[in-house]
Amino acid sequence: MRIAIFSEVYWPIVSGVSLVVQRLATAMRQRGHAVRVYAPDYELQPGASDLEATFRSPAKRLFLYPDVQWAFPHWPSISTDFARFKPDVVHVATEFSMGTAGIRLARAHGVPVIASAHTDYERYASRYRLELLTGAAWHYLRWFYRHAERVLCPSREYERHLNLRGVRHTGIWTRGVDLEAFGPHHRSESVREALGIAPGQLMVLYVGRLAVEKNLHLLTEAWAQLGTRRGDPRLVIVGNGPLEATLAAEAHPDVVIAGSRTGRALSEIYASADCFVFPSSTETFGNVLLEAMGSGLPSLAVSAGGVLDFAQHGTNAWMVEPDNALALADGVARLLSDAGLRQQLATGAITTAKTRDWASIFDGVAAEYEAAIGSAAVPLAA
Repeated sequence: MRIAIFSEVYWPIVSGVSLVVQRLATAMRQRGHAVRVYAPDYELQPGASDLEATFRSPAKRLFLYPDVQWAFPHWPSISTDFARFKPDVVHVATEFSMGTAGIRLARAHGVPVIASAHTDYERYASRYRLELLTGAAWHYLRWFYRHAERVLCPSREYERHLNLRGVRHTGIWTRGVDLEAFGPHHRSESVREALGIAPGQLMVLYVGRLAVEKNLHLLTEAWAQLGTRRGDPRLVIVGNGPLEATLAAEAHPDVVIAGSRTGRALSEIYASADCFVFPSSTETFGNVLLEAMGSGLPSLAVSAGGVLDFAQHGTNAWMVEPDNALALADGVARLLSDAGLRQQLATGAITTAKTRDWASIFDGVAAEYEAAIGSAAVPLAA
């Protein structure tokens, strides 16, 4: 197959969507398919070369989320490139200007479209106090998704949410974890020492975007509420995003803002922790929670969103009420004080991670492409 992927979010930005789109492109190439990715023109580090087969469009920073670029595709250039590539299927991974460009090109060339839904915009709107826009946003999203043969969702939980909002031609594209990249074997005492973690001291870890929708204000509030109940652990926060400077300025002496980590450095910091905490209630899946599980960490998460597809209270994670700093604090205190519970959850976490094989997951995505290509007619929405 020849697969054209359109995404607003792509390398070099570090986010769940960006990483999974990169992994998708790699997996399809490994299966012998030709892939071309159409993405905004993110500024690269000096001397860095772009990823394979990427077409970049001019872009400006998104005002609400400055790490993300809003693309302004130059139509003659992108049309010429698309026609030269001659895709069999278009995959639109985001719903903004790159996604609409993909739909427009697909319609012009009679190519079927697969869409994927990655972001819970309704919950994001509440975090950014934009609830008044929710009705208009769903009107637009229903229009957008009507152009696709299928809308692939990362979790059953988010699929049900789309179905309730009138998007019913859905399927599942779940997420996996690479157990070579993430595992207890990456634990490093030198990493702990560099973070200021003393021998025998507990290290609590958060990994993810440093943004409002991740409920980091609740995490820092819960950490402060713990007081003497927490003993003498350190909270290590890994990631980057709009809140990075604020978190660094407000950090307690026992909170370490460690910046962004990728590759082996990320694997090591996961495995070097003693437990993982994930306060976000806006996840459509929760990639970092699964990576923590693969790393053998006992985890605390909230009972909301896509994490409910794989996180089970008392079996592989400790689940608490969402959007509640006191519940979060009590959960962290329970994990810190109960070594037996930490071991129980760590064992369950590894067992869960072993069932999440990327190869079979991407086989399912390839099958969706093949089914779309094989359809007798491509729906042309008004």
